[in-house]
This record gives sequence, structure tokens and C-alpha cells, in this order.
Amino acid sequence: MALLQDIKFCNELAGFVNSFRFKASNTESMIIECDINSEDIIPTHYKTLTKTGKLSIRKYNKADYYAISKSYVPSLTLRIARNIFGLLPLETATINIQTGVIDTSLGKPMNMTILSVRIDKITLNKLNFDLIDPFDALSNFEHNVRFLKTKGFQSVEKLSD
Repeated sequence: MALLQDIKFCNELAGFVNSFRFKASNTESMIIECDINSEDIIPTHYKTLTKTGKLSIRKYNKADYYAISKSYVPSLTLRIARNIFGLLPLETATINIQTGVIDTSLGKPMNMTILSVRIDKITLNKLNFDLIDPFDALSNFEHNVRFLKTKGFQSVEKLSD
């Protein structure tokens, strides 16, 4: 864990990940907890030019916004896995992506796990990153994810050690 701090692993992804927590299960695997705030990254509006050349700013509808989120979260997860495998001699990494939500029953913020995936280095290295759909690529690994087109990511259980 000190190595990751020394080489500033977290700094490279600082704009995308709020915080990391690392836990070595054994010498060949690691659990990585990531807190993200996709609302800070994924735009809610898009810009176009009208026929008359004027700038038009429109809000994404829910389905389009969540479609961007559906690509972003798995892409970030695969990037984290590639980075960690490039730095450490691990065989597997379990990555849990969490985001903050308001628990409406308590009116308090809480973290919700939206993706839990166990990625093995051998399978990851076989992927053609120029042609994959990041969400579809999750099917190559043991994972828990629940995504609804009009509600986005839903809470899932973390994979056990």
C-alpha cells in the first residue's frame, strides 16, 4: 500500500475518483474500494449549433445521461484494473465502485456500491480495448451490477473475498 502512495497512484485518477482504499487479500490479489461522484464528471447538458449558427444548450434526458454513465463507470473500473496490474504483480483485483446517495428514509448521505467486479489479469490482457463496450466487457469477469435505463445504477452486493 505504501508503494501506491509513493508513486502517487491515486493522483493520476484524482479528478475521477474521490478516494481509494486498498486491501491486500494475499500476495496475488487485492480489493480496491473506490468512491466516485459521477455527477461531477458526467455532463448534464450538451451544446449544439442551430441552423442559424447560434449556440444551443440542452439538458440530456434521463436515458441519454444514464447511457453516458453506463459507459463511464465500467471504463473507469477497467482503467483502474489496468493501472494496478501494470504496477503490482497481482493475478486478480476486486474493484468495488461506490457513489454517494441520499438515503431518503433517513435523510442522510450514504455510500452505495454500484459495481463490484473481480478482474483477472490474464482475461483483462486479452481484451481489445479499441473495440469493446466497457459495460459488455464486464461479462468476462465475475461481477455484480444492476443498471436500469431510466434510473441508472442500482445498489448491489460486493463480491466476497
